Amino acid sequence: MRHVSDTWKAVLIGFGEVGKTFSSAVRARIPKVYVYDVQFAGKPDLSAMAEQSGCIPCRSPEELPESCQLALSLVNSSASRDVAEMLAGRMDGGYFVDLTTSTPHVKKLSAEIIERSGGKYVDGAIMGTVATEKSNVPIVLSGPHAREAADLLKGLGFQCGAVDLPVGGASGIKLLRSVFMKGLEALILETMVAAEAYGLKDEVMDSIANTLNQNEFRRFAEALITTHAVHRIRRSKEIADSRGLLQDADIPGIVTDAVVAFFRRSERLELDDGLEHSRSAERILRVFLSQIRGSGA
Repeated sequence: MRHVSDTWKAVLIGFGEVGKTFSSAVRARIPKVYVYDVQFAGKPDLSAMAEQSGCIPCRSPEELPESCQLALSLVNSSASRDVAEMLAGRMDGGYFVDLTTSTPHVKKLSAEIIERSGGKYVDGAIMGTVATEKSNVPIVLSGPHAREAADLLKGLGFQCGAVDLPVGGASGIKLLRSVFMKGLEALILETMVAAEAYGLKDEVMDSIANTLNQNEFRRFAEALITTHAVHRIRRSKEIADSRGLLQDADIPGIVTDAVVAFFRRSERLELDDGLEHSRSAERILRVFLSQIRGSGA
């Protein structure tokens, strides 16, 4: 298998749902896989589970191997830099793939720690749900070693792709995607709770589904961006009226309040006629970014 020999050692930090799933995939191709989780010390059943899967559980960082060729950081974002510091002296030219949901800023700090000690830092982001997709979940990598690491992880059976972006690129994609996905989740729930209150759940769901199913998403999104400039005042009035509907049903419109605030700010932006009728989503986004930053709104 490309890049991998029988003498390789891999380290996984974190043995939660992702760690359990990924350790099986790595163990199938790399003979020695060490796993460390802070909970091993107090939960012998958890470390026993790691051992039963063929991995070598480490109950303290001191039990980790002195050097390894591959490390996967699978902990919470709050522990991201701690893991980098823990493994900094153990990489010996190996790949440190940071799959935490840390911000680009934190990942750049972790990269400095790993690179300074001779390791190869790779910013990684899991773009799906491990619970359902297992080790087939899509992974995006960025940074100077991303393509090499993607080839390596593909050889281990992972679905990996590299983007030509510096460290922080993959995590930025992940977190900005979450703005939309988590926002959409909250918006769907708030909308459907209100629809349930009015006895209109099926009709509202069917209407929304019909619109989304009949539009290719990229074109639909760009249409919303390019028409927003010219129709923002009318749409602002409509969402304000919709907010009143939730209020009448005694439903806190947390997401809807934010949408109302967004449109009201948009109304205040000074846009020229050329932009209002522009067909360029890229141009509109740049002007909006400049105006929003300039106004401090």
